[in-house]
Amino acid sequence: MNKHRKTWSVSEKMEIINYEKKNGITEASREYGVSVTSIYKWQSQYEEKGESGLSLQRVKSNELAELRRLRRENDQLKKIVAEKELRLRIQQDMLKKSL
Repeated sequence: MNKHRKTWSVSEKMEIINYEKKNGITEASREYGVSVTSIYKWQSQYEEKGESGLSLQRVKSNELAELRRLRRENDQLKKIVAEKELRLRIQQDMLKKSL
């Protein structure tokens, strides 16, 4: 069994989608050796964003990395704000006690 997965270009995906529209999902799957699930996913992406939706896999991984970085940064900033808030409350309590 071949462990290498074929990567499909945008033009190949479009060809398969068009073939599927004419001949049906099962026939397209057999003809091109693509899973039915992949064809349905490509159709969905094409309907949502057009041809550019079929080539978003690389962009998504970059966006995912950026999202992870931003979440880490956001968590760090929340901790900093929480520490400063705690310091302010302690200072206010100390001032109240000293008066």
